[in-house]
Amino acid sequence: MTAATLPLPRLAPAWTYRPGPDVGFDPPPGLRAVQALARAGAAAGLAAVRPGVSEREVERAVSDRLYQGGAVGIWTITNVGLGENTKVCFPTRPPTDLVAQEQDVLMVDVHPISGDGSWGDCTRCTVIGDYAEARKALADLETLHYETLARCRPGMPANELFGMTSERLTAEGYVLLDLLANIGHSLTAGAAYLHKFIDAGNPTPMWGAWAVEPFASRGDIAVKVEDLVWFGRERCQII
Repeated sequence: MTAATLPLPRLAPAWTYRPGPDVGFDPPPGLRAVQALARAGAAAGLAAVRPGVSEREVERAVSDRLYQGGAVGIWTITNVGLGENTKVCFPTRPPTDLVAQEQDVLMVDVHPISGDGSWGDCTRCTVIGDYAEARKALADLETLHYETLARCRPGMPANELFGMTSERLTAEGYVLLDLLANIGHSLTAGAAYLHKFIDAGNPTPMWGAWAVEPFASRGDIAVKVEDLVWFGRERCQII
């Protein structure tokens, strides 16, 4: 058989179609970049706090870091909570003149928009002073959060992820604080909540980017942690 008569190779797609949106295997580079900036903004806010520093001063530190990193705006307010204000995280509750105490908890929720239109979302907390009970509550929530994220799978229903998290929260003595009774929401460039919330009533399959943000109290201490998760075609990744 000559080269001219050899059969041509069979053409095949680069990936096999599966049910669900035609999402990429990996998150878009712009989403990775803006989420890195969101984490940096949250870290700047935590670094700025000490006893006597106000929520507004923390917000300024976050804003400065976002501008330095190339943000062109924010898609909702920067939430900053100290003391009793850690118990509410909502767009209608902006930072105030409340200052950090010798023993306190700071919560910062950051929402940058990058020049290419990507949206980020990150929440971090820190404990101020010798406050062992708060450090334990935060450490336990973070452990719960990341262990739950490790169980995520592409296309899983939003209410299944809520149920997994809610069960762990209850078992470890936490009470969910979110005013809308959810632990997160979908996130796309230019729109949050397009596929609604991660709550008990939403069976939407999770594809693309979702913000997962358990916000809960144990005793009188409120804590929160938030990361973006990419529900890709083959695997889930924390962005």
